[in-house]
Amino acid sequence: MFNNYLYFTISRKGTIMELNRSLPILFSIFILALSSCGLYRSSKVNTKAFDELENPILVQSANSAFPMPDIPESIKDGQEHAIYLSKHYWDKFSFNDTSLISKPEITEQGFVDYIHILNYIPFNNARRSVRIMLYKARENPTMLAHLGSLFQKYYYDANSPFRNEELYIPVLESLLSSQLLSETDYEKYDFQKEMIHKNRIGTKAADFVYTLPNGTWKRMHAYKSDYLILLFIKPECKVCEEIKNEIENSKMLNEVFSRNSFNRSMLTVLTIYPDADVEQWRKLLPQIPQKNWVHGYDKDMTITHKRVYDIKTIPTMYFLNRNKKILLKDTSVEEIESYFMKSD
Repeated sequence: MFNNYLYFTISRKGTIMELNRSLPILFSIFILALSSCGLYRSSKVNTKAFDELENPILVQSANSAFPMPDIPESIKDGQEHAIYLSKHYWDKFSFNDTSLISKPEITEQGFVDYIHILNYIPFNNARRSVRIMLYKARENPTMLAHLGSLFQKYYYDANSPFRNEELYIPVLESLLSSQLLSETDYEKYDFQKEMIHKNRIGTKAADFVYTLPNGTWKRMHAYKSDYLILLFIKPECKVCEEIKNEIENSKMLNEVFSRNSFNRSMLTVLTIYPDADVEQWRKLLPQIPQKNWVHGYDKDMTITHKRVYDIKTIPTMYFLNRNKKILLKDTSVEEIESYFMKSD
């Protein structure tokens, strides 16, 4: 699924952490923490000092493949290094050299390293850095369009392991205000901006009507549960099957499910089938859990036709609290487990 994306890879040599590229050419740089590759997806500010991050890495070496700024020796703090680097990362990059577009080992790899840096600085600094970078890119509309496509690939595409809608918003704002886009790109990014502002983390999830297998209809907002996993699924979906198995086999989630009682629901999984083939959906029902799960379908396909939710791919999963506030969006079972671990 992730074969089209570039990554950092890390190896140890003695007590020194060394950064290796996923491509054969070695480049300069960077900051990384030994954690999962997913980036933060909310506007929550990283208030933890860089030096306090688990296993922080700051690697910087000279390599002309991607020209790096020099960090003043007066900057001693690790996170301040990262913030300075984020501000000046693109200072020496030649935006007018469009031949770099066809050299992903330079431009795309440099871009990937850049967005890793953004993961370890406060959100406001990351947002400011993105705007500075795209303003510089206005020197050349062709390069601007290319960088826009990279942001879309890594921050917005449904299958990207680096998806980060909150940082994609300033990207869209910068691109749309540049007045340098083609009509096609403008319409595409304008549509994405409309969709990305729907059901953002921290906002109340849009309500909708769903129909149960017995024909009874309910409103999502009316369902009473302290936490709700809202899962959009369809029949013959291998990834849906994998997620179902992950939930069933999760020790953490089963512990939370065990707190459900006749008088109170601590955690419920609400699956919604948003498409038209209801008979196929009914054939799926015996294969998915019933206890602690509720299954419904969108009879009028309102969610799809009115784009109530931005369902870029199936499955899509949201995690809501009792007030239907979105805690996690386009999330995973692992992230939901982590939420409960932190809450204990």
